[in-house]
Amino acid sequence: MDVLEMLATYSAPATFFVTHPSDVLLKIVERGHEIGIHPNFLAGSSHGVEPVDVMRSVLAFVPDARVMRTHSLVQGTTLFEAILAAHPQIKYDLSLLTYASPHTAWTAWQSRGRRLRRLNYNWEDDLAFDDPHQDWTRYSPMAPIDVFDFHPIHVALNSKREDAYMALKAKLGPGNLQSAERGKTMELRHAGPGAADFLQAILTSNSTAISFEELL
Repeated sequence: MDVLEMLATYSAPATFFVTHPSDVLLKIVERGHEIGIHPNFLAGSSHGVEPVDVMRSVLAFVPDARVMRTHSLVQGTTLFEAILAAHPQIKYDLSLLTYASPHTAWTAWQSRGRRLRRLNYNWEDDLAFDDPHQDWTRYSPMAPIDVFDFHPIHVALNSKREDAYMALKAKLGPGNLQSAERGKTMELRHAGPGAADFLQAILTSNSTAISFEELL
């Protein structure tokens, strides 16, 4: 909810890539944001073994999703062909990370009659943890259009590194991160500048936040 409240304060739109059913999904839609899927095709995924099983699992709670970003940015021609053959409703993919790139743009992907529009993004919070040039208190544009990936848990923890996140996972136990209560996250929240501060810096900058539809 931290991210939703911050976005509402500045009337900024966003796309949420979700991994599991939650009561928060309805609030995301009610506030006018886009919901995409975040399928996990890695070995041991709780979403399933085969790509068709993984997609069926995530689309069960977001049946109208048009856009995806794969977990760990897993991608490939064979995988995309299988996804689009079974789920032609997926029109857009944001599984291309070009960190700190001065260029973001749509590209057209196609194979065997399957078509997908892909957009690269040029910032992600957990990669910024290892970026010695990251300033968590100020936003300086990298490209004419910057595309950011914030993990809500890192905003809640105001993460600057992964230590608070790993501590929270250890406290809750494997697979229970989505049940984290605000009290537990506040106990571990980073006191200095971090992800929440950087999101605030972006939202209060002179830049204009645009929606997924406007990016198209």
